[in-house]
Amino acid sequence: METPRAPALTPALLPPGTVVGDWRVVAWAGQGVHGAVYQAVPMDNPLAHPVALKLALHPGDPRFAREAELLSNVRHPSIPRLWELGEWQHPSGTRHPFVALEWVDGEPLYDWARQHNPSSQQVLRLLAQLASALQSVHAQGSVHRDVKGANVLVRRSDSRAMLTDFGSGRYPDAATLTPDILPPGTPAYRSPEAWLFSLQHVRDRTARYSAQPADDLYSLGVTTYRLVTGQYPELAEPSQDDAGLWHLEGLASPAPLALNTRVAPGLDALILRMLSVMPAERGPAGELAEALEQAAQPTSTESTRSLFAQERPHSADSGGERVGAPIEEKLQLTAEAPRTPGVATRFRLPARVGTWLPRLATAAGLLVLGAWAGWVAREKAPKQPTAVRHEADGSRLENGGPAGLGEEAATQAEAASPTPAKPGVQAEDTLLEPLPGQRRPNAKGRCPHPRHVPLNGGCWVTTPFTREKCEELDGNGHMYKGVCYVPVLLPGHPPTSHPVRKP
Repeated sequence: METPRAPALTPALLPPGTVVGDWRVVAWAGQGVHGAVYQAVPMDNPLAHPVALKLALHPGDPRFAREAELLSNVRHPSIPRLWELGEWQHPSGTRHPFVALEWVDGEPLYDWARQHNPSSQQVLRLLAQLASALQSVHAQGSVHRDVKGANVLVRRSDSRAMLTDFGSGRYPDAATLTPDILPPGTPAYRSPEAWLFSLQHVRDRTARYSAQPADDLYSLGVTTYRLVTGQYPELAEPSQDDAGLWHLEGLASPAPLALNTRVAPGLDALILRMLSVMPAERGPAGELAEALEQAAQPTSTESTRSLFAQERPHSADSGGERVGAPIEEKLQLTAEAPRTPGVATRFRLPARVGTWLPRLATAAGLLVLGAWAGWVAREKAPKQPTAVRHEADGSRLENGGPAGLGEEAATQAEAASPTPAKPGVQAEDTLLEPLPGQRRPNAKGRCPHPRHVPLNGGCWVTTPFTREKCEELDGNGHMYKGVCYVPVLLPGHPPTSHPVRKP
């Protein structure tokens, strides 16, 4: 195999055969905000079981050492095992950290639910496994901080739920990596206490919210609510008392059972417990795991019947925002969300929420209010835009964390770059606007890499992500004519959010 020239070798697209530490790359398997994932095997044993090798896109990224530190202290059957933390040197001399993790062959949770139409009992068992995994994390004083459906894989071999993507996690005494008031994570899954903190301290640039175990459990509740109803739960309007303190009464959304009558009462009650606006009512993860396991015992026909009337409620190709009708049909989308300078926000709030926005219009942190509507918005902190590929099992990285890597990556060893998106994804017809620091086509209108797409003065990479997953790329994913695009940055340029676009 001919060694590629140094300028063509990039951590985002290493060709098969590339040596990274003691591992040899077999196939490109996914990419996210901070890192690329490869299927790799040991140099001295190419027939060994592969690992998920995650390589930093930017030199010296501290997130990888943080993830390795967190995972090195946790042992649980629903958490991928850490094999190694190492460093790869680019021919130019830059050094990129990597982690080698247990390879997980599975389906992302929401995709699994659409394909298998599980019962409440099956969902409860998966939730019990995830709550138990969180208990192990919390017992070390750590928090995951990005629990969501995209970071849960259901393993094909035994249907075990695997909690992935610890790149946003935090362990005791870990250094703060982002300057924002809220830590990394996906806004639609943030806890009420996090949003209230951001409202209370919106003018305090030194304030930092510290995520707690209860935040992870709330995120698990959001994940389950969305799984069984196709919607994100919506919080009630916050109120401010005479002392200037913000308060929240509870959920504005109905109970899951009211939206899906096939949800077993036991599952419905535990989802509402996880979504309580009072963190103490969610309980520790261990107690929640026990309650979930007990509720999973088949005691009624409600717990064993399929959650959705159809055998296959939603095609995987149509992507996904629902198990019934698209979420866009269930929410009335009106006034454009307020924007924080430098932060891309391409979601809208229901009109009901808009009635109390004017009172807060001058607050610099109004971006956080978008999550009250339950939408998947981008995180406030700018992220590294990168190419992302959605494998057959949905394998990818988000926020630099671990991802499950599936059969397609293993069988298509020559795959070294993203492939065009499948048809059927809902489109936005606004032309993509290049970002500062984004690679531009040359005078002939060509981008340097054959798989880069020149469009509207910028170089992009296409991905087969659905709208929901494209929007989870923290402002770097952009839907255009049914295809999810991500920008290609020049080396050494920090990521920049997308320019503001009209709806």
